[in-house]
Amino acid sequence: MTTDTNLVDLTHLSPISPDETASLMIITGDQYLLRYREKQGAVAYKFISPAAVRAAFANERIDSTWLPPSARRWGMAKEGEWILLAHPPQRYAVTFTGKESNQVIQLQVPLPALAFIGYAQRYYVWAFPDSELRGETPLFAAPLPNVDANGAICFGNNPVPKASAQTIAEAWQIFLTAPFSNHSMNGKSQKYPDDVREQLLKLAERKRRRYPLDDLIPYRANANQAIEWVLRGIR
Repeated sequence: MTTDTNLVDLTHLSPISPDETASLMIITGDQYLLRYREKQGAVAYKFISPAAVRAAFANERIDSTWLPPSARRWGMAKEGEWILLAHPPQRYAVTFTGKESNQVIQLQVPLPALAFIGYAQRYYVWAFPDSELRGETPLFAAPLPNVDANGAICFGNNPVPKASAQTIAEAWQIFLTAPFSNHSMNGKSQKYPDDVREQLLKLAERKRRRYPLDDLIPYRANANQAIEWVLRGIR
């Protein structure tokens, strides 16, 4: 089915730029509009069905390249690539800034399994209790400072790459190796609700190998729901 462009108001479209030869625009949920220059330079319009768009790109290859061993999901969305990593529970060398601005403390701390997702230049992290991350796996607040209540990571002044299969490991290392401050340190521990660093300090002093799962604070979503919220930009 085609649509007569003479019956459609096209005045709301942005003007065609001098170097534009063609562009594909979504007009409604099931109709695309192709704007292009004819050989004589005149601007022409043609409506295209979703099936025709799919057919046009059917032969285009999409290759994620080699994914990190911890990758669980990868995809493309409106703002580009997104990728989800799942790291098992383990001990990490984590650096914290002390109460004095020039004080830096490094601890060997156990952390639970962590789900780490990057989309555009936004990154999120949550804890999970299961041995494997699945769609229905319930999520918990990551027991670390610098993570907002919705799981969004604050990197401070540290530049982070745009998320992709090639850069996600780098972003993960930036998150782990940059010093954690006193930002968003509350609401991450049942035992120390005001400052999760107190819990991490105790675990490091006692050389515990596992983070106590009963200390985790439940998040409001499972893994599938959290991914959907990230891709839709819901805070």
